[in-house]
Amino acid sequence: MFDFIQQKSRYFGLAATLLLAGSVLLVGCGSSGQSGDAGAKKIIIGTGHAYEPYCYLDQEGHLTGYEYEVLKAVDELLPQYAFEYQTFDFANVLMALESGKVDIGAHQYEVNEERQKKYLFGNESYTTYTTYLTVSADNNDIHGLDDLQGKRVSVSTGSNSAYLLEKYNEQHADHPIELVYGKSPTNEELYAGLQSGAWVAIIKTKRDAGKLNKEFGNGKDIVKQVGDPIATSRTYFVFRKDEPELQEAVDGALKQLKESGRLAEISREVLGDDYTERE
Repeated sequence: MFDFIQQKSRYFGLAATLLLAGSVLLVGCGSSGQSGDAGAKKIIIGTGHAYEPYCYLDQEGHLTGYEYEVLKAVDELLPQYAFEYQTFDFANVLMALESGKVDIGAHQYEVNEERQKKYLFGNESYTTYTTYLTVSADNNDIHGLDDLQGKRVSVSTGSNSAYLLEKYNEQHADHPIELVYGKSPTNEELYAGLQSGAWVAIIKTKRDAGKLNKEFGNGKDIVKQVGDPIATSRTYFVFRKDEPELQEAVDGALKQLKESGRLAEISREVLGDDYTERE
């Protein structure tokens, strides 16, 4: 079985999609509304629009979620910067960062080898992110990755899960897993795919699997998690390699938020528990 790296595992967009083909929306300024303050440098944050509860648009089209709340708190500690936000399909956030369209990528990014070659990652994490194979509750045939050879698994284009399963397939070229790529599929789409047999497994954290059970289970578990973790990691903000000053400033603010307890408080408010240091 592929030896999954337990480290800052983050991901580099693998899709050969057209640059910025996803939806792009300017959704707001600095957390205190001070993007016009004299001397404050505007920083554009690239994030997602469909990954609830981390980065998504509410019913009125406003950006919300854990990423946004953490960045607002960071911005309050950095008067030299004023944050503004643009949203993209997940696979296009890092492409926008690379092209200079945005200055920070924020979409629950884990480190992986390919991304480290191209981008500068923060040193301060802000969420734990341990993922597992997630299957229908009545599926008793899947116990680990080797049971998925020749079967279909849903992965988000450009995700760390896709990267790791692609590495698995390189080592099992005679019996690969069939990867079904999608652009940030919703929980409804993921659950419908499991129910219909479009795929037999998805990759989720425990908290995300719990959300599926709560949303669709009517009091019962409709999905379960099996096997060892696909990845045991943390998430980080991502910068261009020519922006070490910005990275150091954001890291410093995140460290303050951890030490004050505010980061854990935001996690409890938005995610339902403290996922800043533990799964």
